[in-house]
Amino acid sequence: MNAHSGAGLMRSQIRVRGFELAAVDSGLFGLLDEAELARAEAIVQPTTRRDFLAGRVVQRLMAAEVLAVAPHDLMIAYACPECGPNPVPSHGRPGYLLRGKAAAALSISLSRSHGWALVATLPAAGVSLGVDVQHIAQVGFAGFDDVALSPAEKSTLARVAPAAREAWRASVWARKEALAKCSGLGLRTEPAHIPAFPEPELGEGGVNTEVWELVPEDVGLPEGFAAAVAVRSSL
Repeated sequence: MNAHSGAGLMRSQIRVRGFELAAVDSGLFGLLDEAELARAEAIVQPTTRRDFLAGRVVQRLMAAEVLAVAPHDLMIAYACPECGPNPVPSHGRPGYLLRGKAAAALSISLSRSHGWALVATLPAAGVSLGVDVQHIAQVGFAGFDDVALSPAEKSTLARVAPAAREAWRASVWARKEALAKCSGLGLRTEPAHIPAFPEPELGEGGVNTEVWELVPEDVGLPEGFAAAVAVRSSL
């Protein structure tokens, strides 16, 4: 199997779905683990706290659906490249233990923006997966291009029609965030140094990373958003 067929097979198995966070029943917050509730308790702003809790709920519900288990059968098992497994408070790449024992055969990623969440799942453990959703209006601030774009990306932006530039910026940022999550390091790398359009060639150690944009309506998001998903595969 070559790198492209391997990535293509993985891509076909990835399920992505959008959720409106305000529509999540707060009665479901009791499904969450103590570490998740403790992290939420530290969030001062009520809306942000509720969005965090709702995001963790929809992530758990989608994981349970993919695994065909009850949501309460899952226990969070996050992993951070710097802190190791199960950092406190829970952060890093998400995962679950099934009934508190074996790692669930699932890779999962969550992103939240402007009252919406996007969850991507792949029914295989240990796969590097990243998803991101961005509200287009959120990238329209002064200095964005200098912070987020490489010289080559700035050159490409200059060729985009002015009316389409905000949407293009949001798409590029979603790509970069998805790639950053896929790496497990988040934005510890300068955003301008993360290529939004990486070459689809086999990388070092037999690893290939693929990133692509999502059509908002195809994944249950309203207009005004940009979204992307990234996956790292190996031969």
